[in-house]
Amino acid sequence: MSKASSTPSFAEKRNRQKADKLIRSAESALASGKAADALARAQQAQLLVPEYPPALLINAKVHRATGNLNEAAKLLQTACNLPDTSIECFHELAGIFASAGKHDLVQQVLFAAIRKFPTHGQTYSDLGVYLIQSEHITQGIAILEKAVAFSPKDWRALNNLGAALLKVGRHKEALEYLARAEKLAPDDPERRLSNLLQLGEALRHMGDLKRAQEIFRQAIAEKPKSGRAWHDLADVMKFKPGSPEIQTMEDILNADADDLPKADREMIGFALGKAYMDSKNPEQAMARLDAANALRRSDFAKGTPTHKAYDSKTACDRVRRIADYFPAELFENLPQKHDNTPAHAFVVGMPRSGSTLTEQILGSHPNILATGELRSFPKFKDRLFGSLFPSPEEDHQKVRNQALLAELASSYCDEVNATYQTSPTTKVIIDKMLGNFSWAGLILLSVPGAKIIHCRRNPVDTCLSCYSKRFTNLQVYTYNQTELGEFYRAYEDLMVHWRAVLPNDRFIEINYEDLVADIEPESRRLIEFLGLSWDDTVLDFHKTERSVRTASAAQVRQGLYQTSVARWKPYAPYIKPLLTALGKEAQEKED
Repeated sequence: MSKASSTPSFAEKRNRQKADKLIRSAESALASGKAADALARAQQAQLLVPEYPPALLINAKVHRATGNLNEAAKLLQTACNLPDTSIECFHELAGIFASAGKHDLVQQVLFAAIRKFPTHGQTYSDLGVYLIQSEHITQGIAILEKAVAFSPKDWRALNNLGAALLKVGRHKEALEYLARAEKLAPDDPERRLSNLLQLGEALRHMGDLKRAQEIFRQAIAEKPKSGRAWHDLADVMKFKPGSPEIQTMEDILNADADDLPKADREMIGFALGKAYMDSKNPEQAMARLDAANALRRSDFAKGTPTHKAYDSKTACDRVRRIADYFPAELFENLPQKHDNTPAHAFVVGMPRSGSTLTEQILGSHPNILATGELRSFPKFKDRLFGSLFPSPEEDHQKVRNQALLAELASSYCDEVNATYQTSPTTKVIIDKMLGNFSWAGLILLSVPGAKIIHCRRNPVDTCLSCYSKRFTNLQVYTYNQTELGEFYRAYEDLMVHWRAVLPNDRFIEINYEDLVADIEPESRRLIEFLGLSWDDTVLDFHKTERSVRTASAAQVRQGLYQTSVARWKPYAPYIKPLLTALGKEAQEKED
């Protein structure tokens, strides 16, 4: 609690004036890199007025600059509790906690700042971003809306709100805020580029691929070597042999191999891989994809600064062990749904398995709300069951703990219902977080009446398509051919288990090849499985006006096509590590 405010005496006012001169001198010394001088003057200022927020703030800045973060945090905590504190003290303290990865403390500090300064737009904007990043989507959007209300001409607040609305499929509202942001930052190259990329992404999600392509080309005109702009342009256009964009990208990589930032090299490499795939040039496509994937994979090597090292054996063993915790008898009496709220269905499987097509077909039904890829279930699973679940012996009991399962279900359903607006006709809500294949059993044990839709596709086509994409989410296993094949085999083993133990009225599988060969019978099978009446609109899925927020957003707008069936065969000479890991190489020789 802040201390009560009091009027400073004449002597205190004189001391503050002297302190202010020392503070300005300390700031100048710090800016010049003279940390020792800065610290001496800052400490003098604080001696003059011990509880003076500006003196505490400059001391904290010097300590932060010299690596003494604990002392800096203590000084700022003192400053934040003073009646005449400044908003800068809160933001400086939040910055220290953010640099240490203590995001819960960042949020606490920013909430406290809002209580002290309830109309400070930037604080709402910063807090909203942290809430979105920690998957508190509904609360984050509400906070960002306040940021815009208090600072209607703040580019950052508008841009952040637009990005957040995109995340939950409110694309028309997102475009409105992004367009407002673009008008406010025409002379700032970085801001303009960021805004153009967000606008293009919104248009891509909405299916306006022509306009999205125009926006991405504008972004390239603003910054010709932007990897993100090239990557996103490649996603919404079809290349032909001799397309001028191919040579331009090659020139960028060849001329600036050493100077171009790593992320730009990666993304342009993935864009070129896609361009050569479009142009029917497997050799060049795989050469560029191998190089781009190797760069991306290096971010997760042992000993890297990210501390996110990936070990294929550990990851695959963990996937396989899940089956040990979910024996068949657990699924004999699954929780039933007894109220009139919408039911929940989960589309699961590997990326690039036809799941976006399946979701778009289902989302075209008037009684279905398709929400895209939600982090909600794995987030609450981690919170309630532990991030390493299932691994210790006691986890065998957790999957039988009815109170824990009920809390998981209510947490999940409450967040989904708060984030997405259903209509009176909504009977089923679709969650397409594909990684939930790991938790298919846990989902059915917890969410009353839940159903699982498993999307399948030819393993080599699936893996090749994964290898050609730079995913936003961290599917680290996709960045190495051997590791990709190994993970697929582990996933396949777990799905064999689910297939054996999950009841047929709660688990269905859809094959991509069957779906594109004859859409109606497979679509009818899905709609019947969900307990809904047939509606012909599902056959016109590509005309549905809904946001698609996955790597397949562009493809699904093109209607039904079969060019992705058996796509891998021309690439066989260049994907031998993948084929070997999948166990397909020997099979191909026999065939």
